[in-house]
Amino acid sequence: MDKKYKNLILILAVILTIVLVLIIVLSKKKEETSLTYGGWGTDIYTGFYRPQQGGWSELIIKDEEGKESLQRSIYLGEATIEGILSYGVEVDANVLDNKGAILQIWYDENSDEIIKMVSKMKQGKEVTCVSANLMGLIFPAFKDYLPSVFTPLKYSSLNDYTYGTYTTESGKTIRVAKFIDEYQTEIWVSSEVPFGIVKGVHLPTNTTVVRLRDFGLSGATPVISKTEMMSCTAGAL
Repeated sequence: MDKKYKNLILILAVILTIVLVLIIVLSKKKEETSLTYGGWGTDIYTGFYRPQQGGWSELIIKDEEGKESLQRSIYLGEATIEGILSYGVEVDANVLDNKGAILQIWYDENSDEIIKMVSKMKQGKEVTCVSANLMGLIFPAFKDYLPSVFTPLKYSSLNDYTYGTYTTESGKTIRVAKFIDEYQTEIWVSSEVPFGIVKGVHLPTNTTVVRLRDFGLSGATPVISKTEMMSCTAGAL
């Protein structure tokens, strides 16, 4: 074979080898990046899980004084409320408090605005209507403490996040995405859990302020029936 062609083949072989090495390196780098930042694993985190009727979660929440409460949230499914297709959520802010109240909220399926809200004392029988607008005036941030079915923008899978796993006290292991919020708290969320929230760690103090105790994808029944909710009596709020 002509020496000129031998040199050409050798040069092409070297170039091909370099290209293959670059492809492998870049592919590995892309894989590592996709496992660390926004856009990683659409099969792992795709936003908040939309529960089925009866789906529930229990969160242990620690207040500023270090006292813990157990919040239980139940997804009630869809219903037509005041002529509007809505979905409902029932919340017991502290399961351990026998004198507390149960709150039930119904949202417009399309706008996610509150259509109806009622409450019932655990040791009472009367179901009271609650004005969402008045509650908003008295407690401007109250909606932020309610469980969410739709994915908040700050927990969108398009934002930067890291990832990991979490095991509940009942032994259920789930995959989580970890976001840093505006309060310097690392929030763990999951597409496998009703209402999404799994854990919150206040980074400056390394304090766990909320953690998922347990959850289920079905089977929970509300304390307030639909009949009671629809016939609630006027209250102070």
